[in-house]
Amino acid sequence: MLTSSRGLVPIAVVAGATILAPIIDRYVIRRRRVIYRELYNSKIGLNPVTLSDSDNGAVQADPELVRTVQLLEPLSVVVIRIRNTGSFDIGPDDWEHPLQFTFGRRVVWDARVSDARDGLREVVRNGLEFFTHDQPTPDPGTARLSGVRALLPQRISALLRQNDAPAAPAPQWHGVRLEQLSLKRREKFKLVVVLREPDDWRGGPLSKELDVTGRLSGGRIKDERKQRWLSWPVVTGAIGVLLTGALLSMLLVAVSRGSEPGCGKGSLAVHGSSAFARIMNSVADEYQRLCPGAKILTQAVGSVSAMRELGPLPAEQKDSLAVLSDGKASDAGPDLVTQPVAVLVYSLVVNKSVGVDHLSGEQVRGIFSGKYTNWAQLRDGPSVPIRVVGRGQESGTRKTFEEKVLGTAEPGLSSDDCRTPTRDPHAAVVRCERGTTDDLLRAVGDAPGAIGYADVPAAKIAAANGGRITMAKLDDRYPDVTSIDAGYRFWTVEYLYTKGVPENDSLLKQFIDYLRSSTARAELQDAGYTPCVTKQGLLDQYCTRPDA
Repeated sequence: MLTSSRGLVPIAVVAGATILAPIIDRYVIRRRRVIYRELYNSKIGLNPVTLSDSDNGAVQADPELVRTVQLLEPLSVVVIRIRNTGSFDIGPDDWEHPLQFTFGRRVVWDARVSDARDGLREVVRNGLEFFTHDQPTPDPGTARLSGVRALLPQRISALLRQNDAPAAPAPQWHGVRLEQLSLKRREKFKLVVVLREPDDWRGGPLSKELDVTGRLSGGRIKDERKQRWLSWPVVTGAIGVLLTGALLSMLLVAVSRGSEPGCGKGSLAVHGSSAFARIMNSVADEYQRLCPGAKILTQAVGSVSAMRELGPLPAEQKDSLAVLSDGKASDAGPDLVTQPVAVLVYSLVVNKSVGVDHLSGEQVRGIFSGKYTNWAQLRDGPSVPIRVVGRGQESGTRKTFEEKVLGTAEPGLSSDDCRTPTRDPHAAVVRCERGTTDDLLRAVGDAPGAIGYADVPAAKIAAANGGRITMAKLDDRYPDVTSIDAGYRFWTVEYLYTKGVPENDSLLKQFIDYLRSSTARAELQDAGYTPCVTKQGLLDQYCTRPDA
């Protein structure tokens, strides 16, 4: 690359990307950033050994006082500082999952907010929820600050008469959740939590376990103690400066040669997956901007239909068409060549009015088999009929859903409007079909009680723009590439099929090379996909798995 003009644009892209990546990451992609720090995590400090009336300890303190201190000895305090160090204010809608702290087996007794402006103090206090390990969802196992403090006298009285008549057991909260948290830029506060060891504690060191969870849309939640000076933005910026020097040293030679690196000419059609059509159309537009002599037409016709187009294509037209398929095509002939493009993760989507954001595999199979026909069978709440919105038989997304989630075929088509079974009044499942991912998402948002499925990037856009759908976890796993190793199974790999190996001077060959470039990889990542080709030119681990 360094010895030819073909290296000019790739180096420029890499240099610009490495220099801008930390800035874009900081101010665009992860412009929201919450930093927390554990300032104190220790016992309160009362101990009967120190309660002596003389220096030599010969005379012990009052027995009742000793007893009181022994009862209070398992108490500990945790102080956590929370700051907004990002470039944007953070509102309640920016949290995909609220920030929460759990303390192992220690039981939460009380909490308070300090070092905060008056308005922020009230926001945090009003959003404090206390929950148990047994009830992690914000339903029966939660309590507000006022309720927790109302029980303090009961808890203390129960401790003081521990050896007397037994009292009714008090609730056992093990964590604190910050619901509806809003933080302006540079705003901070401290969360002080009073804890007590479990009832079976028999002395010894107090536990100091602290676990932090949460998910911030377009941002990160970081432990301040784990921040390092030598981080990837510093390394990336330094590499960008070095590459810029290399770029300047070869600029005059490259300009004198005057060629457009990696650009093909002519026309190319890319048909197939509607789930991948949006990003492929964007990549094709960028390629045409860089290469004015190329014309690339994308069309979302479904993976199965597109593969039927490619099979009988004459040899003299083999470089005029490429096909996108969600997963490997089962009927691909020996003359078809496949190129893995990106990891494609899907999500279940539910009409927001249903009030459901997680489902088990068994529940999903029950919905599609007709076992469950009303959401009241699956959650507490009003009666809402279940309507299934699926894809047609030409869809690779449907094929992946049937293979990875259902384990069988979807039920038959019974409805056109996704509300009533007009096609089959006796059908066990009200099910309609839509031809593209975008049409399916609109149908789920329009029909009360509807459920469907879509690729995660498209589902996120629909949830953010219209606000009428909810992305649901499957078997308590969030739909994300990072959940695959934990067992999330609703995913596949997007493949690009060609009729044989493209000619070296063809537009198809140049475009496939572009899909492997850093420019296309960055565009895929920005859109929420994991490229199959890594920066080192190797295949990503998920693109080589047998279950892809």
